[in-house]
Amino acid sequence: MELNFRKLWTVLGVACLSANLAAAPASSSNSSSSSSQMSKGDQSMMASGLMYAGPTLGEDATGISLGADYILWQVTQEGLETVGNNYWTDGVGTASVVRGTTSYPKFKLLSGFKVHGQVVISECDDVDLFLQYIWLQRTTGTNTGTGGANTYPFFWVDPNDFAVNTADNASAWSSSFRTSYNVLDLEMGRLTSLAKDAFSIRPFWGIRGVWNTHTWIPSWSGILAQSPLATTNTLNIYQNTSGAGVRAGFNLGWQFYPNSEYFGGLKIIGLTAVSGVYGRTYVDCLSYTSPYNPGSSGTTFGYTRASMNRIVPIVDLSIGLSWNMSFGGERDNDYNVEIHALWDTQSWIGYGRQCTAAWLNRACYNMTVQGFTIGAQVAF
Repeated sequence: MELNFRKLWTVLGVACLSANLAAAPASSSNSSSSSSQMSKGDQSMMASGLMYAGPTLGEDATGISLGADYILWQVTQEGLETVGNNYWTDGVGTASVVRGTTSYPKFKLLSGFKVHGQVVISECDDVDLFLQYIWLQRTTGTNTGTGGANTYPFFWVDPNDFAVNTADNASAWSSSFRTSYNVLDLEMGRLTSLAKDAFSIRPFWGIRGVWNTHTWIPSWSGILAQSPLATTNTLNIYQNTSGAGVRAGFNLGWQFYPNSEYFGGLKIIGLTAVSGVYGRTYVDCLSYTSPYNPGSSGTTFGYTRASMNRIVPIVDLSIGLSWNMSFGGERDNDYNVEIHALWDTQSWIGYGRQCTAAWLNRACYNMTVQGFTIGAQVAF
């Protein structure tokens, strides 16, 4: 009996071991299957939530994008009123019933370009680095006109000053404005999608660098009450601003038909960003009149410089359309090209510091940059 029990335990042990070995592959297979199912579930959850929304290229893609834009922008600045008419100082309290006009320099549409590059770092959860340089042509816009007995040069005499005499008038005037615009943006961001790929958002932050110059030259010919001589009076004001600061914002995109074969790449795009650029601004103000004395070719009234360190807030907004498609290779995923057309605007708050304060107590004024942008970029 004892021998039979030993044989029985041996047989039972071998049977249990065989059963365990046979069950192990099945368990492993079930575990793999459940893992696969969880992975698919996670993927579906990601598809309805946040996920990388950039172009899906092949395994050999570098994640680099290069692009260029043509821009047609206008630079306008407040506080550059040159002359105004229909100011009467007849001393009896009457006023002209005809509405007067105010004249400015000519703010021309300027051609320029943007060049930009981007690299997506897949090892860092698809975070991207973006670099962009913006340049505008340097062209002087000039307005000229004639005046009269009730036309005042705003940059020389104040029509609200009780000391103004009707003899302080401009018979002819001109005003020119020239700008040099250079902006460099370095950003770090990540493009993600919401609402099942229909809406995309790219939060970013980075650094903005600027080095801009502006020259305003208003001039008028007429007679000052202090002198019986007709003179030509001119200001030549040069402003230079350079610096760098923090910039942050969002790129937005709304895809009309994300699952459409033909219109899947069409979407509305936009941008909103805020910058604070800290740097140095200096303004040179040269004022002179000719002739000031009989026989004189010109006498310099004054040459002053104002210099300051300050922070300039900048607000960027843009909206437009874009379209992209992938092509190349066996699966049409070696390259992706995007074309876009936008309306861009920038508001430089308190930027202009032309030193008309030497003559009138004026505050700093905003500068607005706005216009059309059209361009393309290629990812590979």
